[in-house]
Formats: sequence, C-alpha cells, structure tokens
Amino acid sequence: MKLFDYETYEDYGKEWFLQILTSRRFALLDLTVQWDEYPATEIFPMLIVNIGSKCLCGFTFRWRAFEMSCDIIDGAPRSLEWYRRNRDELSQWTLSRRDV
Repeated sequence: MKLFDYETYEDYGKEWFLQILTSRRFALLDLTVQWDEYPATEIFPMLIVNIGSKCLCGFTFRWRAFEMSCDIIDGAPRSLEWYRRNRDELSQWTLSRRDV
C-alpha cells in the first residue's frame, strides 16, 4: 500500500491523477483533474454526485474544458501503472493522429 500516488497524462488535453492510501484494489481518495483541448458544448456547468457500489461517495464537476472528479473510499481505483507502462506508446499514437 502506498501513502500517495501521482501521475500526469496528456492526450487531447492534460490530466492529473492523485490517489491517497492506495493499493491495487482500494484508494481512500481518488482525485482526477483534467483540462481538455476540445471543450464541452454544454451551456451550464455539470455536477454529478454519486453514492454507489464502487465507492462510498464522490462527485464529478465539469464546465467547458475543465473537469474534476473525486471518489472517497474507492473499491476500484484507476490503475496509474497502466498510464506509466503505456505513456510512450500513447504519446506516439496521439502525435500521429494529430497529423491526420
């Protein structure tokens, strides 16, 4: 179990991930902030509050190009190792797609 884990990812925008007290199957806090290159077209901000099976509670806020998501006591946290393993492959794929 790690005290905290942090990763960034870039694909048509930038994403920052932070997990506190995390393991493969549990995270006390799973936080994601992202800024997209292509903003959403909604006129009003969107707020989703969830209480459910994969986490105790959480929320997602989105407005234009900004999105923030937070899950508390998450039973299925995001795999940051996947982003680390595939960073080079995904960045090459993204660069090739932007040239099209």
